[in-house]
Amino acid sequence: MKRSIIALLLALTVALGLHAQQKVVIAAAANISAVAPRLEAAFAASHRDLRLEFLFGSSGTLVAQLLNGSPAQVFLSADTSFAQKLVDAGVAVPPVKVYARGSLILFSTNHLDFSKGLAILADPRVARIAVANPESAPYGRAAREALSAMGLLGSLESKFITGQNITQTLQFALSGADAGFINKSALYTKELRPFDREGEYWIAVDPSLYGPIDQGFVVMKAAASDPGVRAFVDFLESASAREIFAEAGYLVP
Repeated sequence: MKRSIIALLLALTVALGLHAQQKVVIAAAANISAVAPRLEAAFAASHRDLRLEFLFGSSGTLVAQLLNGSPAQVFLSADTSFAQKLVDAGVAVPPVKVYARGSLILFSTNHLDFSKGLAILADPRVARIAVANPESAPYGRAAREALSAMGLLGSLESKFITGQNITQTLQFALSGADAGFINKSALYTKELRPFDREGEYWIAVDPSLYGPIDQGFVVMKAAASDPGVRAFVDFLESASAREIFAEAGYLVP
């Protein structure tokens, strides 16, 4: 009987603790899905009364959702322009702040001759190239900019398999495509860690070939005074968060 009472009290304590936790809802670009668990763990270590809930998607899709009633309180975009759209619409607090800068890589499981650089994509054996939709995913736009700068875009467009976000593009690159342009941070996921051998499975795309992928964030006006949201923003701008992003292949402000 005594054990039953103790067990009941413990269960009630856990239930009350979970109920007491405030949720901070974050709309986040798909490219940071691999970083999110580490952000959650680091944030939880100093904010036990708060928990983070991430809603992932392409930045363009997330903007549309945020303009149409998404419950997200903070938007972590894959670039600054999508976040600025929310500011311009009057639903987010200016200014847009940069939390990380993304890096683009060319990835393949097919042991391509990467010594040829991006020119290897012209090889007839490369029949399908995974590229994210440039209208909704900045990494797709960066890939097209890089190929255009090299004079390769026109001859390669017929090979493109378009992913609606960078996560889908990665799946195409892993199965179905012969190569793909993805975010470097994907290499730090459990799924891609076996392929993290530069020159064998991937090469960095020269950043001078595409515009900076400055990933910006904004707070929605409806959540601007929320203490939990303010706590998350403080964390996002902290050295701890910057270190997590840097260790996952991002450049940090």
